[in-house]
Amino acid sequence: MKTFKFYWWFLPVLLVVWGCKTEYTKAVEEGLSSGVVHDSLVFGMRMGMTKSDFYNSCWLLNKQKLISEGPGNLSAKYIEPDSILTDKVLRKMMLFYGVFDDKDTMRGMTFTYSYTAWAPWIKKCQSDSLMVDLMDFYRKNYPGNDFIAIDIEDKKVKAYAKIDGNRQIVVYPVDAKDVGVRFEDLRYKMKQK
Repeated sequence: MKTFKFYWWFLPVLLVVWGCKTEYTKAVEEGLSSGVVHDSLVFGMRMGMTKSDFYNSCWLLNKQKLISEGPGNLSAKYIEPDSILTDKVLRKMMLFYGVFDDKDTMRGMTFTYSYTAWAPWIKKCQSDSLMVDLMDFYRKNYPGNDFIAIDIEDKKVKAYAKIDGNRQIVVYPVDAKDVGVRFEDLRYKMKQK
């Protein structure tokens, strides 16, 4: 009889604890348990590349004049080409760099986006508009789950995560001009915790 009473007490507690999992925690668990692996980044680069392969890829892209060096040579820079289909004011600049582990294996990538025509007085070029634009872009080009609102430990901003299999894409405002995007391999990230 004691065992029966214990289960009646334990079962509701277990349900409450399970129910308290955040939407983010549930999405991470579902993504990782799915076994689906997404490793594609940009320009044919992939999570799992070596730092040397990353630099070689950037060198080739630079040689083809697709990218150039970013500010202080701390990132690579890509600017959307002019197009009759795109409002010139809304052309984007993207700075990017790999996220590497202690063995120089790329585990993700960081991006900083801004509109090339950004100015404090141009309302449609602010980071809040850019976030909407980027989230639409990533929904379209990286199909799967939608973005969910999350908290970022070191930032006090509204951020959004899109989790598909092992890949997490986090989008967050940096300031009035820039939006940060971070691709992460959750298999590696969860081992680090």
